Amino acid sequence: MANNKRLIYTLLAILGIAIVLPLVLKARFQQHILVLVVLYAVLGEAWNIMAGYAGMVSIGQAAFFGIGAYVSTILFVKLQVNPWLGFIASGLITAVFATVVGLPFSRLRGRYFAIGTIALGQMIKVVFENWPWVGGATGMIIDMKKGSFWNFQFHASKTGYYYIALGMLVLVVAYIYIMERSKMGFYFKAIRENEDVATGLGVNKTKYKLLAIAISAGITGMCGTILAQYQLYVEPAYMFDHTISVTIALIAVFGGSGNIIGPILGSAILMPISELTRAWMGSSGSGIDLMIYGIFIVLMCVFEPDGLMGIACKAGRRLEARREKEVAA
Repeated sequence: MANNKRLIYTLLAILGIAIVLPLVLKARFQQHILVLVVLYAVLGEAWNIMAGYAGMVSIGQAAFFGIGAYVSTILFVKLQVNPWLGFIASGLITAVFATVVGLPFSRLRGRYFAIGTIALGQMIKVVFENWPWVGGATGMIIDMKKGSFWNFQFHASKTGYYYIALGMLVLVVAYIYIMERSKMGFYFKAIRENEDVATGLGVNKTKYKLLAIAISAGITGMCGTILAQYQLYVEPAYMFDHTISVTIALIAVFGGSGNIIGPILGSAILMPISELTRAWMGSSGSGIDLMIYGIFIVLMCVFEPDGLMGIACKAGRRLEARREKEVAA
């Protein structure tokens, strides 16, 4: 009970800071970083459902991200469907797509599952690059409308996109908090620890693997819509970029997978480093951010495999032990 209260208070403190930040950091580039931090925190949480809880490490989340971006863009550009309806449709369609492709993928384990997701991402990218109806390799431009919440476009300031992404993060975190303590959450963890034992205990591993894949993909697809509306442009080279998949995984692993706060911490540290590196070094800094990520991950794997949350938990246990000694003395 005490741990639950501590977690809730920590999340509320993070939320309070997140709400105030755009009021303090008003420069457009600063707000751009804030948007990406929150957006990738949501993406990290989505990855966490599939990999951190259910044990299916995906390095192909860009496939779901790009499909979500294209679904809402196609509906808006081709059929004049409101972006908010496209936002919902992107989550549903991406989840259905993930369920269909996830059926054969759910039979794979470990490194084979990860390799399969990489191949999926690259295949989907090739499909969209050679699909003339959606602009092929050139992509599609989203028409600029009057800046408003209804049009899902904000031109004077980036705070609109930030608060939409923050609202989504709050909902996703609340869902994961409930899921962790539900039968589904326990089944996910059982599959992660040992599929054969979980099956022997009566867990339908195929069903729950597909659920994890569908939920993760649906959230990821909706994030794709947010970025599409933010940029007002989609193209296969960016939306299905393998770098997006790698970044999502690194954020969750660096912060600590298998818990709620880890992806938030990972995004809050790694995304500003990435954007500031590109701003300072320009085109010559291409790839430097990934090198920095790599250094961080290597150091983390060597000294603390559980990520930043592992460090925080150990520090908390040491503090509690010290207090107990002081009380006993």
